[in-house]
Amino acid sequence: MDHAGHRRLWVEVVTNAVALGAMVWGLKLCVQYLDPYREQREQAKKRSAFLKQHLGRSLDLNEYEQLLAAQVMNPDHIEVEMQDVSGLDSIVSDLETKVLFPLTRPELYRTTLWKQAKGVLLYGPPGTGKTMLAKAVAKQSGCFFLNITVSSIMSKWLGDANRLVRAVFSLASKLQPCIIFIDEVDAMLGKRGASSEHEATLQVKTEFMQLWDGMESSRGQRVVVMGATNRPWMVDEAVLRRFTHMYEVGLPGKAQRKAILLGYLRKHAAEVPGSVAEELLAVEEGGSSSSSPSALDRIAEATEGYSGSDLLELSSQAAQRVLAEHLHELQQSESSGQPAPYSIRKLGLEDLEEAMGHVRPSTQRADDYSRVSSRSAGGGVGIPMTPQDLSAALALLMQLRNA
Repeated sequence: MDHAGHRRLWVEVVTNAVALGAMVWGLKLCVQYLDPYREQREQAKKRSAFLKQHLGRSLDLNEYEQLLAAQVMNPDHIEVEMQDVSGLDSIVSDLETKVLFPLTRPELYRTTLWKQAKGVLLYGPPGTGKTMLAKAVAKQSGCFFLNITVSSIMSKWLGDANRLVRAVFSLASKLQPCIIFIDEVDAMLGKRGASSEHEATLQVKTEFMQLWDGMESSRGQRVVVMGATNRPWMVDEAVLRRFTHMYEVGLPGKAQRKAILLGYLRKHAAEVPGSVAEELLAVEEGGSSSSSPSALDRIAEATEGYSGSDLLELSSQAAQRVLAEHLHELQQSESSGQPAPYSIRKLGLEDLEEAMGHVRPSTQRADDYSRVSSRSAGGGVGIPMTPQDLSAALALLMQLRNA
């Protein structure tokens, strides 16, 4: 073969090699692009590296455990503490005895009757502090907080959902002590047997309950499943049986509402010194006098039906009213050339009373909206809407939007 033939042969070999490399590189890009978990894997790898480096744990995680690693909260990074949970003293005391002690003293809970709690269900109206209480338990017990949602374990690929469910318990076992938390547990573990239920969803529920039962056979394992729901009657009976401890977190009473308001106001006063009037922070020893109730007692009396989140929004609206007034004064001083006000006035009773006109109980807003919607659609009662009803409906919708 002459020199020209050798040259053509080498050119052909190099061309084929380049084409093959380009094809392999293109296939790799296509596989990466088509991977439905690509972004989750990248986040999970960073999270897994964080767990290894900053927590001093050498964790060998499979690909499905890595997908769930992004849902893990370090107890050191949880900002909610037990003292932040106001008005739930009886539930907190019971949780400390039945849940916290087994998590912090596992050497004592290794017998048939002395054992770790299998599951804890917190149920009650929305906004009553169920999720906050679960995080506070994780914070005080030093447990990792694995927050599980339906979207984190469901997959369109056959078999992946079951593998992700198994990864939930295997990851929790590697991270123990760990709390597996399921918010809105009725959406994930609702009653089985509905005609519209997909077979894959049924398999996920069955797999979850089987693995949940397997935790009981591992004595000394510090893993607890906690759930929260405002519709406990929608949870499957077999799931309810596995929640060995169930607590109703209801709407706070007057004393609880006062404690919640006082907690938020004191926290605001600590973050912004001198921002709250002394009359709101003053607490009488042994309770307030019936003849002259304190300012906070009056607000607590007038907020019947408010949840903890409603009281937080009420306090926030009152505090923002003070800030809005200060910003308005700054704008006026800038436009008129007058010296700017030196300080912001303190949050007082009138601010809370004014905020009550805008913040209504969330359950009442939902009921009113449902009633107005049903009447506007002519559903149920068959009573036509009058102009007065239409005006009331528009006013209610405006209040809901502003709230």
